Amino acid sequence: MAGRPRFVPLIAGLEEEDRDGVAEANRNFYRAFMRRDLAALEELWASATPVACLHPGQPPLFDRATIMASWQAIMRNPETPAQIKIVEDRLIVRGRMGVVICREVLPKAHLVATNMFVREGDAWKIAHHQSALAPPPKDRPTQPAAAPRRDRRNLH
Repeated sequence: MAGRPRFVPLIAGLEEEDRDGVAEANRNFYRAFMRRDLAALEELWASATPVACLHPGQPPLFDRATIMASWQAIMRNPETPAQIKIVEDRLIVRGRMGVVICREVLPKAHLVATNMFVREGDAWKIAHHQSALAPPPKDRPTQPAAAPRRDRRNLH
């Protein structure tokens, strides 16, 4: 069709080493979290780029110091799982930005996370993390909870 712009795929010009670098940065993020290594986690967050973090059920955070304090509080919480299994990760890398969308499998929950990385110097740094509750994968059904008894006197 003449006159119609040609679609350019998101992965056009993708350099394999950038993809590998983003994947490694994402693995390092989760390793630091599981080791409860706040210093390593802090090193992985961008310092020259605006940052954002959205923990499940919490308001968004946009200040780096506040974000690091939130991670410290999460890591100090004895209820925080020590192990997270990362599965179904998908990477998009374009220029100086990379995005990883993955499933975080916890002992009592499944989360879906988006981690955005930016290139600062020679390193990929995380600039955005967002995770939210997600249903278990379709290939691993869970027993549905019993429907709550409805009070028929209430319309809602």
